Amino acid sequence: MGPYANPSQPRRSPAVDTLRALVPETADVIRVRAATPTAATGWTWTQAEVLSAYQWPPYPGELLHPLAHTADDSTHASLTICEFLAKHQSAGNVRLVRASDATYTFSIILSRPRWEDWDEM
Repeated sequence: MGPYANPSQPRRSPAVDTLRALVPETADVIRVRAATPTAATGWTWTQAEVLSAYQWPPYPGELLHPLAHTADDSTHASLTICEFLAKHQSAGNVRLVRASDATYTFSIILSRPRWEDWDEM
């Protein structure tokens, strides 16, 4: 973002935009599950799916609002998520929620909460 960019708008990146294309445009946070990388897969992400998508609540401390019909286990979604995780798994907007022997579940922030802008006013 440049010095004159609107701070109320989240930083956009091509990587996050590829994930945005998989869920409703109103989604702020998504939860994805990916198969655990193994030696057989060359330690790369090979299978993944969108589990759910959420909107930020109007005020801090409230629960996220789930969006309907957001699960996606298509091949396109899997490839998109795996490519994103391969490059951005350690990014600040990606949080590991659960790990098991078979899968990892991540929460990925697509846009920042609206209440973060309150401090800037």
